[in-house]
Amino acid sequence: MGESTERTQSKDGMPGGRKKVEKKRLLLRIDPALHDNLRVWAEDEFRSINAQIEFLLKQAVAKRKRDER
Repeated sequence: MGESTERTQSKDGMPGGRKKVEKKRLLLRIDPALHDNLRVWAEDEFRSINAQIEFLLKQAVAKRKRDER
């Protein structure tokens, strides 16, 4: 549980299943009210809180890269 997967192709170019992608662990201490807001938001988008935080962080990093240009 909690492991991400990535689609791979077999030698003949056909979809071949999933390859595990190692993820880094991070202990995050946040305000309980923020946690509740993230939980509700994640539920609205059918994600876990962890997936929601990762999604938001990826968006923020992408925006920062765009803004640096």
